Amino acid sequence: PAVTFVAQTNTISRPPLLPSMGGEVAVASKAKGAPGAVWPLWKLILIALPQLGVQVLWCFIGPNSAPYMLHLGMGHALATLNNVAGPITGFFTGPIVGATSDSCTSKYGRRRPVILSGLIATWVAGMLFASAEHIFSGDAAVFFAAPMYWIMDVTINILQTPHRALVADLASDEQQVPMQVVFVFFMAVGNFLGFSIMQIYDVPVEHMLELMIGICLLNTFCIAIQFLVAREKPLQRDADAPKQSLCAPVVNVVKAVKGSPRLLYHLAAVQCFVWIGNTAWNI
Repeated sequence: PAVTFVAQTNTISRPPLLPSMGGEVAVASKAKGAPGAVWPLWKLILIALPQLGVQVLWCFIGPNSAPYMLHLGMGHALATLNNVAGPITGFFTGPIVGATSDSCTSKYGRRRPVILSGLIATWVAGMLFASAEHIFSGDAAVFFAAPMYWIMDVTINILQTPHRALVADLASDEQQVPMQVVFVFFMAVGNFLGFSIMQIYDVPVEHMLELMIGICLLNTFCIAIQFLVAREKPLQRDADAPKQSLCAPVVNVVKAVKGSPRLLYHLAAVQCFVWIGNTAWNI
């Protein structure tokens, strides 16, 4: 789970704030000059459906990554600490992917090319992570799976970042709040499905590859529905707009924090420790 920021360009109005994983705030931009027709709520719900698949993936990976690393032969302490990959990689991946998505000028739109890239990358990373013991033996499997878990967390963050932004782009002002509720509902259903999947086998980590294939297929199915329903207008970049570096969103966050009230640092520290406990030890 990660904090998601979607950068603004000079063609973007002030965006609404959408709650993301674990209570963070995702900033979703909405292009000016969007068509006046209001999208039916049922279509927006279908466009938001991939959030369910992403949540199943997080719910499955979270509690099973440490047992899987133990299954491969990693020590207890390192297997537990390896779970902090999500928040750490998400802090950097979210802003960068958000900025890339906001400035994407593909003829297929701003969001869908990034979502497709994230899906393909998640398939590759997920298959390599889950099949580590089939590719290597002994300690080599551990040394391969550990960094691959971090890479997979990056790919999942790439996959999930544009979903809320895509819905926020298409929804009217009156539909923003109802769609936030829909996202929360899908996350709840995804958590239930992710937990239920683990009941298929007595020892899920011994069937990591089969389960990972099933979850990736679920995400592919949800995104296929999203792509069939969603229609984006390509972004027309302003020729006079200044170009920003890829790391500009992260740098802007750091600059914004400087000089902030002490209470903000207090809350940041609390969030940091909460997420360490939540991801590393599943408190």
